[in-house]
Amino acid sequence: MIYLDNAATTRVFDCAANAAVGAMTAEYFNPNATYKSGVLVREKLERDRKTIASIIGARPDELFFTSCATESNNWVFASGIKNKKGNIVITAGEHSSVYEPAMQLKSRGCDVRIAPLTKGGAVDADALCRLVDDSTALVSVIHVSNETGVINDIKRIAAAIKAKNPRTLIHSDGVQGLIKVGMPLRDSGVDFYSASAHKLGAPKGIGLLYIRNGINVSPLILGGGQERGLRSGTQNTPYIAAFAAAVDELSRQNDRNKISAIRADLCEFFAAHGCRAIGDGENSGYILCVCVPGAKAEILQNILHDKGIIVGKGAACSGAKRGNRVLEAMGIAAKDVECCVRISFFADTSADDALAAAQAIITAAKQIGSKYVK
Repeated sequence: MIYLDNAATTRVFDCAANAAVGAMTAEYFNPNATYKSGVLVREKLERDRKTIASIIGARPDELFFTSCATESNNWVFASGIKNKKGNIVITAGEHSSVYEPAMQLKSRGCDVRIAPLTKGGAVDADALCRLVDDSTALVSVIHVSNETGVINDIKRIAAAIKAKNPRTLIHSDGVQGLIKVGMPLRDSGVDFYSASAHKLGAPKGIGLLYIRNGINVSPLILGGGQERGLRSGTQNTPYIAAFAAAVDELSRQNDRNKISAIRADLCEFFAAHGCRAIGDGENSGYILCVCVPGAKAEILQNILHDKGIIVGKGAACSGAKRGNRVLEAMGIAAKDVECCVRISFFADTSADDALAAAQAIITAAKQIGSKYVK
């Protein structure tokens, strides 16, 4: 099988799976118990937190474990605005787990402003800054587009926002950016940063929210007082162990130059066959959105799957919805949006597999009668 839908989820690293199994079968004690075995598990949990923090450039006490980035994003929006007098700014390129909480706040009377995207796929940073004023409580800017892989310069954007309104809190959905782009969180200028472990070689069901020291947020879940009283509930120690192991492994394997070269070769291949890459802004290298004219992505996806090749057709979370809000915000015509395939890579992706998949896409497009593919 050739698997190229890593933006949806990644295969779990062996080291991460082993770490989870060890925590389930040997170190299975409740980390909040007061007897020695529980205390040792708690100490292991904190070592795992420290491992992740050191690799991503944060302090351990700035990291809070959640079930996923969707939960982390929702937590930020539940705490990011205290009353209807303030306003929120998001980009048109946000993942649904940012966009939908913002729209819910809008339905309750909150002033929600949406910054446009450029045709290249990044947020129009100047337009975004013009939307920020003295009443802006929260700005959310996705770090790396989950649709195109285009990077937003969150450090520069955060500096511009803080210069205009130092009280504005800044959040970034970092699901496709953490480790892969390599920016230490302490240098990013953001106050909140969300991530999901299953995009990084760990299991589904564990994520984190970075909350910069000095930022006060409301508790997400009340109860036993875990995660320093902000996210109660017994910690998922097996998956936290897996998260730490995966982050450590990916930080060693992460070779953005190699991945970017694979993506560049595929862009050249597709262009030679009458297809075009979507999003020409700076790219993480891990995602390639390509329009295969005259061939609907859903049909291509099914044909390829039967051949043992797996690719995506946009965010997996939005797979049941028609259209694509983010691509449409870039000015992509609806008929072209239907023909966009998302190919996404990971540390273990080989150039040979990527090229074989690209060749299979062209063959499948011709098979279903595309008049535009060469």
